[in-house]
Amino acid sequence: MSGRGYGDLPIRGGRGGGDRGGSRGRGDGGSSSRGSDRGYSGDRGRGSDRGGGRGGHGGPEGPSGMLTDPVEAPNARVQALEDKYVTESAKARPVSNSLARRPGYGTQGRPVVLRANFFPMEFKPNIKFHSYRLKIKPEAKKGQQKFILESMFRKYPLFNKGIGVATDGATEIVTTELLPENREPFRCSMGDGSGHGSGTSKAYTGPWEATLTLDSSYSPADMLACLEDVNHREELPNEAPCLRVLNILMSACPYKDAGISIIGKGRNKFFRMDKRKQSMDIKGGLEAVRGYYSSVRVGAGRIFLNLNVSHGAFFHEGLLSDILIAFQQVHGNNRELVHRYLKGLKVHALHLDSRENGSGVKEKPVRTILGVATPRDGCNGPNPPQVLHVASSAENVKFWMGDEKKGKYVTVADYFEKTYNRPLKYRGNMPVVNVGTRDRPVYLPAEVCEVLPGQPCRAEPNVIQRQNMIKFSCRRPPQNYDSIMTEGLNIMGISEGYTKAVGIKPGKEMITVPARILNPPNLLYGGKKTTNPRNGSWNLVGTKFAQGANIGKWTCLWIGKRGLDAKMDPVPHIDAFYKKMRDHGLSLPPPDKPFRHVWLGPEDRDNRNVIKGAFKEFMEKKYPFLVVLLPTTEGKIFDYVKYAGDLKTGILTHCILYDKLKTANEQYWSNNAMKVNLRMGGCNQLLQPANARFIGAGKSTMVVGLDVTHPSSTDPEVFPSVAAIVASTDYRMGQWPGEVRAQMRRQEHILFLKEMMLTRLSLWQKNNNGNLPQNILVYRDGVSEGQFAMVLTEELPKIQAAAKAVYRGAMPNITIVVCGKRHNVRFYPTNTRDQDRTSNPINGCVVDRGVTRPIYWDFYLQAQAPLQGSARPAHYIVIHDEIFTNSKANPDRKPTDVLQELTHNICYMMGRATRSISYSTPAFLADKFCDRGRKYLLAYYYENNMQVQSEDKFGGSTLAMASACQNNMVYI
Repeated sequence: MSGRGYGDLPIRGGRGGGDRGGSRGRGDGGSSSRGSDRGYSGDRGRGSDRGGGRGGHGGPEGPSGMLTDPVEAPNARVQALEDKYVTESAKARPVSNSLARRPGYGTQGRPVVLRANFFPMEFKPNIKFHSYRLKIKPEAKKGQQKFILESMFRKYPLFNKGIGVATDGATEIVTTELLPENREPFRCSMGDGSGHGSGTSKAYTGPWEATLTLDSSYSPADMLACLEDVNHREELPNEAPCLRVLNILMSACPYKDAGISIIGKGRNKFFRMDKRKQSMDIKGGLEAVRGYYSSVRVGAGRIFLNLNVSHGAFFHEGLLSDILIAFQQVHGNNRELVHRYLKGLKVHALHLDSRENGSGVKEKPVRTILGVATPRDGCNGPNPPQVLHVASSAENVKFWMGDEKKGKYVTVADYFEKTYNRPLKYRGNMPVVNVGTRDRPVYLPAEVCEVLPGQPCRAEPNVIQRQNMIKFSCRRPPQNYDSIMTEGLNIMGISEGYTKAVGIKPGKEMITVPARILNPPNLLYGGKKTTNPRNGSWNLVGTKFAQGANIGKWTCLWIGKRGLDAKMDPVPHIDAFYKKMRDHGLSLPPPDKPFRHVWLGPEDRDNRNVIKGAFKEFMEKKYPFLVVLLPTTEGKIFDYVKYAGDLKTGILTHCILYDKLKTANEQYWSNNAMKVNLRMGGCNQLLQPANARFIGAGKSTMVVGLDVTHPSSTDPEVFPSVAAIVASTDYRMGQWPGEVRAQMRRQEHILFLKEMMLTRLSLWQKNNNGNLPQNILVYRDGVSEGQFAMVLTEELPKIQAAAKAVYRGAMPNITIVVCGKRHNVRFYPTNTRDQDRTSNPINGCVVDRGVTRPIYWDFYLQAQAPLQGSARPAHYIVIHDEIFTNSKANPDRKPTDVLQELTHNICYMMGRATRSISYSTPAFLADKFCDRGRKYLLAYYYENNMQVQSEDKFGGSTLAMASACQNNMVYI
């Protein structure tokens, strides 16, 4: 996994979105018929009466509207506008430091018509939306701010006069009419303060004075006029705030529903958490819940609502003590993890008196958990708390009670028994939580805390939780289509027409878009054997790899764990693996015997020393390669094996779970042989020259993958971000070695990109008779739409600087294509002929009209045929181009078709699977390398007794590969 939060899990196969890429916001709109194909009054009356929200647990599917609903032809007016835009754009002068222009639309492939989960939006004629900023005096805390906002919506006279009002839930309020200039401030108070804070709290509870200041006004008609102007080649004026305002308006209906939880950075994910909730327990105190993602987007001459099914992991509502018991059953007694797991969780303090909230409902005071008790709490103040260790229990945490001189230390357990007459059930065996600050902690026992509903868990799930999440969220397209058209439209207030209150009317039918199905490439294996993939897959039966690796000697390290069944002799199984590697063309002797067998115990430090000692022996005996049998999927063991091999000793390793030996068959060993061959320098498959375009034999194009991933919420707080580069080493694209580096935490651009590019150019030169590549094609992963300019202004110059440092004469042609996968665009077949056996569009499906923007050169490509669930197309955006529109570099003179075809074909070059993958191979592999880099950091962190104090300690040589591994695909 790549250091990312799991409020909405980016599960493979197209469920839910993530935080890195994706949409800018959402919109609403209306006025003339330009926002819709039917006109403002064109309701078809689709409500939420068709049922929906069926789970994703397999079994026969009922009839779906996906194939039976009427299908309209793609909008001809929009296609004409797109074509005219390209024509006019070609006449205009190039603009420096701007994104690559779209040179045209693709033509290759079999044409089909698909639905896209976009609903055209209309607006009330001549309407304007007005954004106001809320200012509160005296300053209020976050929870108090929510109280004031809710009170204002309920009691402010100006909001009860029939005008449309919406809010972002924080400081912005949007109205459909201007408020009078001489408006009175709104005043409110939480009352006398009883029950607010702890029993003796003097926290301020009002009165407050809230005023609204006009920030800006937006006209949907002006936005649409810009979108229809073929000479407008930039984003809309104030595009981000315009879309933000429209998104706020679209959340007006769910905001008023107390049973809906709204989450996400843009408050764009909506989950029903009351009796209408669709959910499943996934263990560890969490449940998977089905909800919807909503975002207003703009296209050629239209404003859309992008609506998709979303799945999130949420904490169960109820006593925090019950959640901690469930947590321990899954994660064990992991004190550091529970500290990060609970951070930010909101709870009701059950020992305090109830009070009225902003909605007029009596409830217990709400507190936010900072974490569990730690020995560092309050260490800068007088009489600091006495905490035995991280996550200590109520009888092992003491705090000073009284003034600085006259007072005494009391345990949390004794305090609650004497002050509140609450003897604690878990006084000695459950962590207390801190709902104060690090300097001024306030401790509460878990059993007096009640978790509020609708709170997402940001932590990464463990294996069991992930498997359960996939079970729940893995749904075929017909199920997701029906859910969107019923529950989705209903939760947003569209099916019942509630959005008209804010002057917006989205259509109730998804748009249709023209698409094309590209042919799969032909693949070459050893002995010039050609393979023709079908349905995105092929097999290796009777096949030798295109180039087999050469391994001088090798053996097996068998890591056992006491208490686990380890009676089976691994020797016959490893011999079968050896035979399979020989069958596929690898050159290697039989493994040296006897195998080295080590036992692990309960202590991590002892286990690391055992593994370290074994690797030292293998290094002294000069083994270049080891097969390592692991006892469990426990991350720490795997992480340390890779750290010891790749970074410390230079021994390349291939890990296999000991339990897998029992069921290993020919296919299993073939899959493992693919990884070993790549790791040891071989090539598994090649593209047939006709499918490689200008990258094929005799050509000179280096293909590069880049990615940056950030720490997850459960990583140690000192963890940096990780950047990775991989690159082809010659025209065959069979090997993708690279480099991984730590950089400043949360830094988006790749800090050391120049240095990392230089290492790739040097390796290319070494493998190509001293020649450097004429073209450099870069696929950049992990960039959201708001960061396109960063790639253009921060990263392109570093690539150019690397070229200037080594090229003598003509500089290489450089093209950068951003590859986005964390978006919520989905496509649905409209007839049986154009769907595969899982009801997804046929793989090779490409869409570059209807849902794209003329100002970008972008397209959606679904290269994979999923085995289950719904396919998520990858979104490609050309940031800078010197290759495809250059007739010398690309003699085919069809830049759009060549890029789309080449990108599709590269998805068949991942090497470790006999299937096409969901997005461009180099971007995929860079993501894999980032993940491996994160595992190295974890191993480093534990190896150094968790004493790392700042991210600076991770710099320099921390992630430097051992010299023997620097040019190998260690991460595969």
